[in-house]
Amino acid sequence: MRLLVRRIVFLPKDLFRKKDEMMPPSGLIYTGRGDFIRAGKYWLERFIREGGLKPEDSVLDIGSGIGRMAVPMAKYLTTGRYEGFDAVRQGVDWCKSNIQRKYPNFNFIYADLDNDLYKSKGFNAAEYRFDYPDENFDFAISISVFTHMLKDEIINYLRETSRVLKKGGVLFATFFVLPDDFQPGRQAFDFPYQFGNYALMDKNVKSANVAYRYDFLHDICTQSGFDIHLYQKGYWNKHIEHTDNDFQDVLILRKL
Repeated sequence: MRLLVRRIVFLPKDLFRKKDEMMPPSGLIYTGRGDFIRAGKYWLERFIREGGLKPEDSVLDIGSGIGRMAVPMAKYLTTGRYEGFDAVRQGVDWCKSNIQRKYPNFNFIYADLDNDLYKSKGFNAAEYRFDYPDENFDFAISISVFTHMLKDEIINYLRETSRVLKKGGVLFATFFVLPDDFQPGRQAFDFPYQFGNYALMDKNVKSANVAYRYDFLHDICTQSGFDIHLYQKGYWNKHIEHTDNDFQDVLILRKL
């Protein structure tokens, strides 16, 4: 219903928009915030500068959405390759038609997974095995995905990401990380429903936004075979200044 409403709201704009194969209609965009193209370029620059992404790398996009990361990567991964999967079919279909068709080193697959923010049915993400061989990628990205996943789902995704990454491979991901002194009700972007190691923004739509304690994330990252290379706090927390950081918290992990 949420996706349908968005298509209706943006229909007048999309009917008269200038056609661009690498820019989806506004009514189809269901992930991310702000300017679609600008956001993609911002993240690509960070992948290169802070994660060490190279044009020859093999990249896995966990939650590829409707191509926000793939669009800028298409011209950067000149000798590399890209694999993306997502649980929303309309995003995968658009990417296949507009990116994969033009760039044969890019491939997108649909994963029929349950998520109460985006879908009403599907397979359990906590049991999903990534459809890729072991040690198959140099670099993995997961932007605004773990922020919509529950504990067992994140544990499984970290293990699976570690499995498909080569030794020394990088996972560049975003989270909402609860500070030790976090007190619900003190800010607009809030997580009022506390459950030990994690907290929810909405108890009825659990995947709307989920935040985790840092110690918990550190432990499950370590258990999955990762070392935390960088932790940068996001400005979702009113106590964090907005400089070159993102709204969400960033963790750069390296597979040991």
